[in-house]
Amino acid sequence: MFRRHRADGNSVSGLCLLMPRVRQLALAAAVGSMTLPLQAFGQDVSVRGTISQDSIVIELEARAGEYFSGTLTGQDLSLYQNEAEQPRMRLLAQATGGAERVHFVAQTEESRLELVGAEGAAYDLHLTRRPLNADQTAPTSIPDSPALREAEKQLAAGKSKDAIWTQLAANGTPLVEGEGEKAMLTFLYRGALHNVRLLGGPSSDHDWLNRLGTTDIWFKSYQVPWDTRLSYRLAPDVPQFDAPWRQKRIAILATAAADPANPSPWPPDASDRWHQWSTVSLRDAPVQPGFPVDPSAKSYLRTEDFTSEILGNTRAVSLYRSPGFDPADQNAILLFMFDGPRAISELQIPGMLDNLTLSGALPSVAAVFVDPIDVAHRGAELPGNPKFSAFLANELLPHVLGKFGMAHHRERTVLAGASYGGIGSTNAALDQPERFGAVISLSGSYWWSPEGQERADNGLCYVANRLIAQGDAAELRAFIAAGHFETSSDGQYEIRETSRQVHGVLRALGAESHWREYRAGHDGFVWRGAYADGLIALFGQ
Repeated sequence: MFRRHRADGNSVSGLCLLMPRVRQLALAAAVGSMTLPLQAFGQDVSVRGTISQDSIVIELEARAGEYFSGTLTGQDLSLYQNEAEQPRMRLLAQATGGAERVHFVAQTEESRLELVGAEGAAYDLHLTRRPLNADQTAPTSIPDSPALREAEKQLAAGKSKDAIWTQLAANGTPLVEGEGEKAMLTFLYRGALHNVRLLGGPSSDHDWLNRLGTTDIWFKSYQVPWDTRLSYRLAPDVPQFDAPWRQKRIAILATAAADPANPSPWPPDASDRWHQWSTVSLRDAPVQPGFPVDPSAKSYLRTEDFTSEILGNTRAVSLYRSPGFDPADQNAILLFMFDGPRAISELQIPGMLDNLTLSGALPSVAAVFVDPIDVAHRGAELPGNPKFSAFLANELLPHVLGKFGMAHHRERTVLAGASYGGIGSTNAALDQPERFGAVISLSGSYWWSPEGQERADNGLCYVANRLIAQGDAAELRAFIAAGHFETSSDGQYEIRETSRQVHGVLRALGAESHWREYRAGHDGFVWRGAYADGLIALFGQ
């Protein structure tokens, strides 16, 4: 529960660092809650303190469509967006010890934020208002889709846009057409005023959808293979403003949500549509071993806080054991998986491991799901940090071996991750070859290199050149995968090609390396099955 007060008391539960008018209002707020009219447009806001009761309410003096971005720092805090009669409409961020990013657009002039946490919990919330450009432009294009071309003709003949939309979305979205070697996949959205962008799908460029005539119907078509599987979100009315490229790129997170006309949301039990993806599995999409997962099944999971002296920080680690796990089993696998919270809740890896071990596809598995703490720690530790590798090898590994009662077998100790976790798995195994003998790398960010290191003249990525320089990788076993659509328009963040390079160099050095290219993008909906494919390729029985 929470109480909402106007600023007419004599005490405050936290320190509000704002401009004078707002500071006076904040310092007058009643203990246990806060109602805080924010600063005028374009000015930054910083609110910090401790929660007195259950929550703090922050009122926003905002126009509908105004964009806010910032960070929430604290332990076990949840930040919600409330709109008029929609309490806790959207979960904006959950802070678990680090700084979490916050992006949202005010839906109405009565927007409020609610910060929820235990009594005494410290919080630090920073928000920046971004003044929007006066011209919120959107692209236009001639449709490639036969159905869209016919819809244009019908609009010109006087058919209503309501009837057109009913016709286009009758079987759900996206629209799938074609009978040849490739399908025509058309993403559709209705209702946006200024623009719509695609997050995920068969592009890594956050493509803009096109407006159909003068209607509020938007579309974007792609030719894709029939074995495509992907997830995506649609972002209506993404704020456009003057800022560095990356700040403008991540503004898509303010509005991106599941496609309301798609019948296959994932995960189905997400807290709200902003935490869901919409999915597409075309007719020839490969089987994902171990899925679907029984939502009522309860896997063995125990979560604890682990403090590293090497890194000087504390993070959550979750320990998993497969049904009937026998620590004396010489064939048992010890799996370290990065981005642990997402792997557990969204990718449903524990349930997948239950299914694969119970079916006999895999031997017994003990798994360690490693929390990245927050975005900043993830970027500093995962891609290539010898201290992080030492933490894994010299602190976490001995600890979990004791917890599971297992003996160490390097050839059955595997590091697994996606994106930064993919390259991180590889670099950590190269840093600590006596501890880790296997790697599963999905969509690894092999475009990455240590700060200040220039791209090699031979055209190979940093990890490929590192392997060549070390010259001895024959004892490393790897499963490396990337998405067919993981290409870059400017070549700077190329994942498919650099992943191929790493696989090729491993094979040339005599290592056992398995390559898999999925008809997909940078996509957790695909990674969940790819983890299963990787474990079966390396350890299947």
